[in-house]
Amino acid sequence: MKSTPFIEWLEGKKKTLFCPGFPGTGKTVIASIVVDHLKASFPDDETGHAFLYCIYKRQENQGVDNLLASLLGQLALWKKSRIPEVIREWYDQHVEGKKPGLSSDEIRVALGSIIRTYSQTFVIIDALDECKTDQIRNKLLSEVYRLQNGSDVRLMVTFRPNIEPEPPSSMTKLEIRAYKEDIEQYLSSRIYELRTVVRRSNELQRKIKDRISTLVDGMYVRLHPPSLIY
Repeated sequence: MKSTPFIEWLEGKKKTLFCPGFPGTGKTVIASIVVDHLKASFPDDETGHAFLYCIYKRQENQGVDNLLASLLGQLALWKKSRIPEVIREWYDQHVEGKKPGLSSDEIRVALGSIIRTYSQTFVIIDALDECKTDQIRNKLLSEVYRLQNGSDVRLMVTFRPNIEPEPPSSMTKLEIRAYKEDIEQYLSSRIYELRTVVRRSNELQRKIKDRISTLVDGMYVRLHPPSLIY
């Protein structure tokens, strides 16, 4: 939460934050932490929050319209007041059975309307690479970029570096990986749980940290309980 690219994105200096990371580096964990941080930092309904978690097994149900409709639903639910009239009318028609669903154009109109009721809106998209095609990925991003043109919409995207999503004109990048200092700090907090012989030997602790840090190579690490190590 203290990195310069993240702070610039949070403060609105950069509207889009791309966060590539190899499998196992903790992209979804980071995205979840950011979601919790935003909800705690901006609890009122003047700041919009919407989050998409792309899932490989649900690719058939995660087309562009479905994903945009999910954003719309979240933003409408978060808004405790001043729901745009057009959304109210469509909702009433749906309840009465006169309107089974919104068209692609209506989803986009409603999404633009609800976003304009917020002073700022945060959109988090996790695992963009899990979308079925490049066309879906780039179309989804282009729709959010379009929303950024008329409103304060800040987009954060995580993805594996095997894809190259189309960037907007204003974008910063923050690679997600486990840095050596972070790994050593985590290991230090867990090493006390190991056997006494390890706790009493600084040299052995250093060797354990160095070896694990080398093997991890930027991936998120979770130690097994001591009973499984020995």
